Amino acid sequence: MPDPVVASLVSWLRSNGAPALVPNRTKLNAFGALITSPFLLVAFMLRSLGQTVTRRSSSMLQVVPLLLVALTLSFYSTEFWQTIGRLHGLPLVLTTLLFLALAAAFATRQARPDLEKLAVFAAPDELRTALPPRLASGRLARHDFAVDSAPRLRRRERINLVVISVLAQVTTAAVVGLIIAAFFIVLGIITVDRVALVSWVGPNPSVIATWSLAGHHYVLSNEMLRVSAFLGAFTGFYFIVTSSTDEAMRADLTAGHQRHVRTCLAVRHAYWDVQRG
Repeated sequence: MPDPVVASLVSWLRSNGAPALVPNRTKLNAFGALITSPFLLVAFMLRSLGQTVTRRSSSMLQVVPLLLVALTLSFYSTEFWQTIGRLHGLPLVLTTLLFLALAAAFATRQARPDLEKLAVFAAPDELRTALPPRLASGRLARHDFAVDSAPRLRRRERINLVVISVLAQVTTAAVVGLIIAAFFIVLGIITVDRVALVSWVGPNPSVIATWSLAGHHYVLSNEMLRVSAFLGAFTGFYFIVTSSTDEAMRADLTAGHQRHVRTCLAVRHAYWDVQRG
């Protein structure tokens, strides 16, 4: 089997958040993988943002409308603007880290796939079905697979696959949070003028921009951005908690990231099969 086949398998694993599934033949390769793996995972997460909106819109729609009712009341609360709107520096960083830590804890608890089960392919056709269509119908179209050619998963590979599952949860929550934050920024610009802003945060609000249109004065302030971002972060955290307790949402989200993990394992299996063939 020509080297381009191996290269295409390696490229797919690296670009889909599973660089640890590529064996490192030398210490130099291992060091390079250690340096580049975080960047590859971040790139995979960013590419997944757009796909999340289309593939998991049903799960998001279960949470967003109900939350908007409660969050809108909080958005127009004087106390909320006086506390969250004035956060800056270390308190703002610590508050953000608190939500991130709790969200990661819930996501890690929920998103642990059964790797032993997902890594088993009972027949060559089952393996071929799990492969990405571009690879299965391309360079591997005429390859005869053996179902027992891949070694057991190493610890580093297991960690990588668990991280992929957690990132799937976090990415979905991030999309939900960004939607909510953007909504409240727009709502705040439309409905919160300078008079209301001064009555909530004091006589010296941190105004970023102001303009007039059709006789109305619009204001964008740092306080508005902080409040909107906090509501978005809280929504993302709430989404992760809800998806870990609601059976229907958990099944929907779990099916998505387990499908991706199994595809990664199928590509890994094909890599070892090609190498040994």
